[in-house]
Amino acid sequence: MANGMTPNVVLEPLKQWPHSVSLNEYLGRRLWNILQGPLVLSQDHIPLTWWNAPLAHSNVAIVHIMAYLTRRPGTYALRLFLLPLVIIATIRCTVQYRIEDPVYGCYNSLRGFVACAYIAKAVRFALVPEGTLKVGEERLPGLSSGLSENDKTVSGIILAGVRDALEVGFAVRGLSWQFSEGLYVPKSRRPLERHAYIRHTLFSILKAYLFVDIFDYFLGTLPGIDAYGLGGTIFPPSLPAPLRYIASTAIHFAFGIFIITGMSMWYDTVSLVGVGWFGHPPSLWPPMHDRPWRSTSLHEFWSKRWHQCLRDTFLVYGGYLGRWLAGDIGMLFGTFMGSGLFHEVGFYLGGMPMDSTVMLFFLAQALGILVEKGYRAVTGRRIGGWGGRLWVVFMVVVVGQPCTDSWIARGVGGRAIVPPWLSMSKSFLFPILRTVAL
Repeated sequence: MANGMTPNVVLEPLKQWPHSVSLNEYLGRRLWNILQGPLVLSQDHIPLTWWNAPLAHSNVAIVHIMAYLTRRPGTYALRLFLLPLVIIATIRCTVQYRIEDPVYGCYNSLRGFVACAYIAKAVRFALVPEGTLKVGEERLPGLSSGLSENDKTVSGIILAGVRDALEVGFAVRGLSWQFSEGLYVPKSRRPLERHAYIRHTLFSILKAYLFVDIFDYFLGTLPGIDAYGLGGTIFPPSLPAPLRYIASTAIHFAFGIFIITGMSMWYDTVSLVGVGWFGHPPSLWPPMHDRPWRSTSLHEFWSKRWHQCLRDTFLVYGGYLGRWLAGDIGMLFGTFMGSGLFHEVGFYLGGMPMDSTVMLFFLAQALGILVEKGYRAVTGRRIGGWGGRLWVVFMVVVVGQPCTDSWIARGVGGRAIVPPWLSMSKSFLFPILRTVAL
């Protein structure tokens, strides 16, 4: 059994229809067998291999069918009908297949995060009656809209539909889409000429890869970080209290830089596809982060400086509901609650236990922003300057340490982010340094 636990099966599975039970009972049990995959995470799972990887990720194709439909008029009822099936398929594909090698265990959690992001996309695709509109569009285009006479063939229409589905399905921040309205866009710091942008981005990916690789190796060598990422901590128990918290602060800060660099590396990789294949102008791919260390308030940190790639995901998971229940304050807390749910459910779908510490951290950030609003209401001034910087450091670097510790304890630390066969640090960099040191 996966994780050594017994499945919580209510009904005995029936794969064939025995005549000893009624047809209704048989169909009911078969329906339960289909649904229990998403609902019961402790069932037997299938080892994820290169051979079954296409089947394990077949939900991606289903989500992109929904993405295609959200760009076609007259599909609202069909999208609503498909939504439960898309959610069930996404959860089941994520839960049913698991990487068994503990060295690569963190990829199970990454698959859980991707599943949560896809579910949020599917919910938006299904529930917006008018579909997903590009900036400047008033209604969805028809099958052959925008195609030249030469491309108005069956193959041309199919290819245009596939490109449309991939473009909206893989939209990161959605700068060319109406759902990104109100999104803060950092100023581009790269060349806007296409070939120069591609060269600059390739070099940036290489630099980020080297940093992620070195930090990945370094994190696994730290005392207190379990070799398989289970039960580790950023608070070294062997150190006395003052040194322990100095060490935890250093690890937490480095881990934040690691997240910024790692996410930027993947964002840059996707941007190459957008610019190189879809023909996006480089201006649609501004920096992922806008120098978070320059933040002088929590509001600035989370709404501008930190990445906004999952903004729409968090709004779907809690922001819109919060606004409906309690206006702007409800939207504030709902969005951060959506962020907490995203991270925790992602871990859970990846086979890790949930931890309320992460949710409490994100809710504390919402409370901190509310405190900033109260400060402005009382003093008439926004929080800022060095006082604002220290406030951000306290709320993110100090208050955030239990959150990082929770992630380390559940598999982010001590496991391979960069596969060993791709790791320059593990292959020759650190072995050479050890040889030289001896």
